[in-house]
Parts: sequence; structure tokens; C-alpha cells
Amino acid sequence: MRTVPAFDLFFIILHALLIPLVGLAAWLVTGLPALLALALALLAAYLLLALRRPLRRRQAAGAPFPGEWGELLLSRSPFYRGLDEGGRMRFERDVRLFLAETRIAGSGGAPVSWTTRLLVAAGAATMLHGRPEWEPPLHDGVTVYPGFAFDRYYRPGRGSIAGQAPAGGPLLVAEKSLLEGFAGERDGINVMIHEMAHYFDLEARKGGLRVVVDQAHPIPWGAAIEKAYGRHDFSASPLPDYAARNEAEFFACASEMFFEDPRRLGASCPRLFSLLEEFYGQDPRVVLGERAS
Repeated sequence: MRTVPAFDLFFIILHALLIPLVGLAAWLVTGLPALLALALALLAAYLLLALRRPLRRRQAAGAPFPGEWGELLLSRSPFYRGLDEGGRMRFERDVRLFLAETRIAGSGGAPVSWTTRLLVAAGAATMLHGRPEWEPPLHDGVTVYPGFAFDRYYRPGRGSIAGQAPAGGPLLVAEKSLLEGFAGERDGINVMIHEMAHYFDLEARKGGLRVVVDQAHPIPWGAAIEKAYGRHDFSASPLPDYAARNEAEFFACASEMFFEDPRRLGASCPRLFSLLEEFYGQDPRVVLGERAS
């Protein structure tokens, strides 16, 4: 994540230039000095509002990283543990930016523990580590339910839903299932990564992302994952049966294993691994020390 996203910076500079130029043009046409003064007043008001988010992000990025946060990540995140000093500093900055920008609340607005908040942010920082120009696609934040699951009526402690990624709402996750995903085992299961992958998938399709993989020319992301899904041998796949449900679940399940057990996925499904490697801009085997010799 960038401290100040390039998209934000572009529009701040653009409007900061346009406002005085329009005021200057109006003054030259009418000869009324009041219009120039008005333009300068509007510019000041605009900058006051427009710079609030960049300044908040800069402050968050430069804030100290609490020692207990680092200790928790060292014990619960193999990805963080495998990074070098520079990588950890960038990971920590991404965590701070995520927490400063993303609403994380319990069901009904209940407060969420700092450990749960930190692991939610760690999931995002892991997936974004190879794509510093991307932002977390969680525009509506994250809602954390107590227990291991909830049902289709969103009643905690019932049903078997560990997480959900509704298009028109926040990412939903059951807290104990979230914590299990960061328990340290390389089991290919992490509900936070799974649900967030759905949002990255949607953003890539809407944003027109194109990938090369083994094609002669770049193709749209949607076509690439459709092709990968169609040729995948689910009878011999290391992915869970749920991955065969549709393209979206295929990508989400594959993303879990990509970050949780990359060596196994790379050995079993090299073409799929290469697609995910290009999509996420990284090879987690390098960080986890699992690169095949």
C-alpha cells in the first residue's frame, strides 16, 4: 500500500490546479477581483478537506509499531516471520494503514479485540505485499461474528458459514475460524484470505486487469481464471472439493493454499500457481523458505 495512493494524489493536484485557473480565467473575463479571491478561498477549503486522508495515512504509516503486535505476528503469521527486516517494516506499515482506513467491528457494532483486528489486517498485508500499488478492496469494512460460524440468517453459533463476501456489504467472518486460520499450521485454510480473495477477484474484473500467464498476449483476468477453472483436474487436486463449485470459489480456495501451503500448490498445479503468482505479484515460497531446489 502506498502512504498516499497515486490515484488520490493525481486528483488532489488536478483540482488544486484547476480551481485557481478557473478563478483566474473568470477574473480576466469579468475584471472582478472578488472572483479571484473567491477561487483562492475555495482552493484553501478544498485543500483542507482533500488533504485530511493523506495526512491521516501519513500519520498512521509513521506511527510506532507496538511490541506486542510484532510478537503476535511472529507467533501467528509465518509470512511475517519469513520476511527480512525491510519486508517486515513494509508489512507493518501496511497493517497500520489498513487499521487506520478500514472499519472492523463486531456484529451489532460491538468492539473487536486488538488481536482479531491485527490478524484481519495481517491477512490484507500478506495479500498486498507483492502489489504495493493496490488498496484493500474492503470498501465496507469487516464484520466479525463470535464463535466458529453463523447461519444464513447471520445468527452466530448456528449453521456452518465461517465467512462470507457479499457484494453489497462488509466482509463477514467468524472470529474463531479467523483465529484458526492464523494458528500456524500450513493446512491451506485461512478464511480471511479466502473471503478477501473474492473482493480482489471482483476488483480485478471491474478494473480490467489483464494477465499473461502462458498466453502469447495479455488476456482479461476473468477469462484467465475461467480458463484455469475449466482445465483444472479436480479429481487429483490438492484443493478442497468446495473449489469445484464455481470460478469464484476456485480462485478463493486456490488463494488460501497459495499463501498457506504454496509449495504443495506449486508442485501439484504449476500453471495455476503461476497465474496466482502473476495476480498477486509475489511467490510466497520465497518468504516461507519453501522454494523448491
